[in-house]
Amino acid sequence: MTTEADDLDRAQELTTMLTDAFVKQARTGAAPEQVQNADGTWPHTECECGEQIPRARLLLGKIRCIACQEDFEKERRCRR
Repeated sequence: MTTEADDLDRAQELTTMLTDAFVKQARTGAAPEQVQNADGTWPHTECECGEQIPRARLLLGKIRCIACQEDFEKERRCRR
């Protein structure tokens, strides 16, 4: 026989697990994909589409232009 307290404990555990997973996923998505070289240059300054990566995105360590990043994220969502 389960009690209401047991049900609430399980619900809290599930909520914590899902929240932790979401936070981990968000941090992974926001993490830099490249690091600036010691001489101030970037390993990747051109997106896979051939466009230059905007400086603001380079400073965030990104390796795709905005359009390609949006396509990348849509593709990742569809695979789930």
